[in-house]
Amino acid sequence: SAHGRPSDAEYLVSFHYFGDATSLPVRISKAAFKVFPVAAITQNLIQLEMTMINDHTPGEISARLRLPLPVGATVCRFEFLRDVQWYPAVPVLAETAREVVYREREKGHEVAAASQALGNVFEIEVSPLGYRRPARCRLWYSHSDIEFPFEFEPGTEVDISHEPAENLPFVSEKSGACCVGDCFGQRHFACYVPFEAAAASQALRHIAVLWDTSGSQEGDHEARFERLRALAARCPGVTFDIWTFNISFQCELEASAVEEAIAALKVVAYDGGTDLTLLPSLVAAIGSADAVLLFSDGMDNLGRQAVLSEASPPIHCVADRRRMNFSALSAICLSTGGRLLRGDYLPVLQPQTLLTRIHTDQEDAAFFDLDDGFRCCPDHRLHMQWPVGEEGLWLTGTLGDVRKLTAELQVGDCTREYEFDFSAAAVLEPDAAPLLGYLFAKQQYRAVERDGAAMGMDLSKVRAELALRYAFCSPESTLLMLYEASQFRENQVNCPKDHPAYSDWMSSQATTTLVELTGDLGQRKTANQMKVVTRLAEQLQDYMANPIPKQTTTAVCYEAFPACVSAAPISAARASAAPASRSTKRSKAKKCKKSKGSVFHGSSSLSETLSGALRQGMGVMMQYRALNLEDSVEEGEDEGVQYGAMSLAESVRGRENEEVGASSATAIAAMARFGASRHQDCEAYVEGKEQDYLKTLSEASQRGTWSETYAKLRREHVASPSFFLYSAGLLLELDPYSADVAARICTNCLETNLQDIQMMRSVGYFLLKAGRPSMGLAILDHVRELSPVEPQSFLDGALARTLRLLGGEFCEESLRKAVQLTTIVLTHVWADRFSEVEWPALILLHMLCQIGERSGITDLWPQSVDAGFRTMAFF
Repeated sequence: SAHGRPSDAEYLVSFHYFGDATSLPVRISKAAFKVFPVAAITQNLIQLEMTMINDHTPGEISARLRLPLPVGATVCRFEFLRDVQWYPAVPVLAETAREVVYREREKGHEVAAASQALGNVFEIEVSPLGYRRPARCRLWYSHSDIEFPFEFEPGTEVDISHEPAENLPFVSEKSGACCVGDCFGQRHFACYVPFEAAAASQALRHIAVLWDTSGSQEGDHEARFERLRALAARCPGVTFDIWTFNISFQCELEASAVEEAIAALKVVAYDGGTDLTLLPSLVAAIGSADAVLLFSDGMDNLGRQAVLSEASPPIHCVADRRRMNFSALSAICLSTGGRLLRGDYLPVLQPQTLLTRIHTDQEDAAFFDLDDGFRCCPDHRLHMQWPVGEEGLWLTGTLGDVRKLTAELQVGDCTREYEFDFSAAAVLEPDAAPLLGYLFAKQQYRAVERDGAAMGMDLSKVRAELALRYAFCSPESTLLMLYEASQFRENQVNCPKDHPAYSDWMSSQATTTLVELTGDLGQRKTANQMKVVTRLAEQLQDYMANPIPKQTTTAVCYEAFPACVSAAPISAARASAAPASRSTKRSKAKKCKKSKGSVFHGSSSLSETLSGALRQGMGVMMQYRALNLEDSVEEGEDEGVQYGAMSLAESVRGRENEEVGASSATAIAAMARFGASRHQDCEAYVEGKEQDYLKTLSEASQRGTWSETYAKLRREHVASPSFFLYSAGLLLELDPYSADVAARICTNCLETNLQDIQMMRSVGYFLLKAGRPSMGLAILDHVRELSPVEPQSFLDGALARTLRLLGGEFCEESLRKAVQLTTIVLTHVWADRFSEVEWPALILLHMLCQIGERSGITDLWPQSVDAGFRTMAFF
């Protein structure tokens, strides 16, 4: 047994949920590792079994376990124990898995999933996790090293056991090591070719350093500096350009000596998110360079990869972080002729070692036989120039009739051959044999990544097919856990043969017709479900015929309305036959503070403005969106979501455009102020710890010491998304000309939490407010991919595009996309808590069509929505 805790907290295994807190009252009571090593090919199949328990919260909860694995690890199997039986997960497309998990959770069914969040960070989602009922799961992953850098919370019992290593020969210059085994219905093989560096070297004269300064990269970089010195010592007279990047890039230094370059790097500030799509522009700005050294973890905040042209100089990626996106860095190297540097940087001076040929004892004619069982990766039928990295190279595949294989390598000016005799290869035991299939799948996956990078093509569909065929986690595929035959049938997912429910599922397949998904959550509405849209359209038509009259209101704050919502506008809205917000149906109301500015006092402007907003279309939609977010906050999500709603509302202030009309922009701005006011005065969010640091930052701004004070507070609150949201908002308020800095501060949230939906929405809203609409829209669109069964994922994207249209950035493509997203809200089924979300969507659709008509576009009304729903007198 092992109970030690490694010093590197980057491998902390912990439960996470939305918000500032980083752990739930859920713990891992036991973790057991079992290793199946295959020493000759330097690979291991590792089984991790964990026992989780909710011993704090009565009832059933959902939990998400974040599991950073060693870089390059592949999750290849996932199981859960239920009623003394182990249930295997099934591979499905990642998007499908997100939809199914959401639907099953909403229905109260048991469901779980293992997914690749980003880079080497994986997540296990479990629902429900019962009170004091231990849950056991097993996860298998393959990796080249036997290392256990995981950090568990104190009190976790950790046990590690090793199966005996296979007794295989060591690799020599003329004969390599190989092994075979039966798995996935075929006999698989794997051969290992070690790396050999070329003796020749060349000196570089000019090197460009691209240094990632995003918030997650702060740390001790002395080892990097020493390696830079060693590289410079081998290249007399070499000069360095220093470029830094996070969500923007800049040149820090040009044509400097190594010590000057290191001195500049030692004082850079680390802050903000990571945008890898900047790399093409950054590389273009560099100009001429013999080589480029990229220092980054490759973890773009939205999972994007840089697409670089063949004209780029070789980009060598320093892969020395314990958390990184190995695939993204590898793609950059492959597309530019660079190297992955896991140790020192001297390999950039040497020619690459290349695999140039694979030949077998099989006749050439058999290569073109479609029934031939021999398959190899890299493909033995092609003339190749396949780079061999420092970790070596694996030749994998299915054996067929081949008995001998020879690999030919070009090492500088020399040629090396490695011979493999499968007839003498050891046969792996059944427990370890699947490793060969997983390794074959992984190598094929990387070959597709390599080809896509080299050709500049998106081959994600090919990668998805590989991941699904061999059942491993990837950005495109998730291992989904379903338990009952009905769950497989209702979600149109095939049940695996080794699943306990397989017999029942097969029987149901034979006796029932295919389940129609129409009418289920996230799917298209049935004709009966569309009646709610019919009713709302009729109410809108009735309202437009009898709009709200102007009236004088007085300051009122009713506890019956949550979050200090003024009674006057809400009652006026309801009187106009607009559907009641779901917020009014809640029995729990938040306590309101009658502080200065908490409500609108003594004027008719609010009622008048609401009336105008309803006529113009945007006000009610923004009101609904704000109330919807308020409910989300009350259900336990981060106050940063609330702040994000305020940011989104305030971002429309002052956007008056002649094409739309000043009254519409004025109405939107007034509703924004209304939304901001109702948020600012809830006691739950004025008595938090942000009051202390915001006061400190405000005073520092007056003294001209913002940067120093922020840097100090940042270290104290580095795990708090709200700190970055509030700090960015304060800076933007105090100094509107610092919008770029505020945007950078806000994007720190994307570094602290991966795939935290509500937090990402907040960041998107703030970036819209801060004048970074492209990035804000990219985040909201990414949220829609991660959460495709929630209507706000679509409304947010539509609203963000509408704001850009109202701001004078007219684009027909953007307009049509906004219509498409709004239409989905109208025509698809959502959870009951989103009752009548179609109301703001219907209003927004009318507004978008009106914008289009004023620009000469008259065909925007969607065919999937009855034309009779349209209110012709909307404006």
